[in-house]
Amino acid sequence: MRYRVTFVVGFATGYLLGARAGRERYEQVKKVSQRVAGHPAVQKAAGTVASKATDLGQTAKDKATEKMPGFAQAAMSKASTIPGLRGRVNGSSSYPDGTEVYNPPPTPGSTIYPDNP
Repeated sequence: MRYRVTFVVGFATGYLLGARAGRERYEQVKKVSQRVAGHPAVQKAAGTVASKATDLGQTAKDKATEKMPGFAQAAMSKASTIPGLRGRVNGSSSYPDGTEVYNPPPTPGSTIYPDNP
């Protein structure tokens, strides 16, 4: 049933966009589509779909909120293994004990950037 409705909507859209019958035919198709959209069964189905989408969105939000602390903890543990980031608080440039950290950029010829690529 779902595929039939999708097909009919696609067919009607294609016909509307591809029709060369002029303004009169366009107005006729528009009037029929407005009548279909105003039908109680169509409005009931649209309401059902909207409420289901709202429910699914709320469920997804709840699950994401529930799993977020675990993701944050995993990210923090991974970040703590990166040299230069270990011990920093919220991305600041100082360690929790107040000492400043300065990591100058590598100089040419260092092991990170050899002279000959």
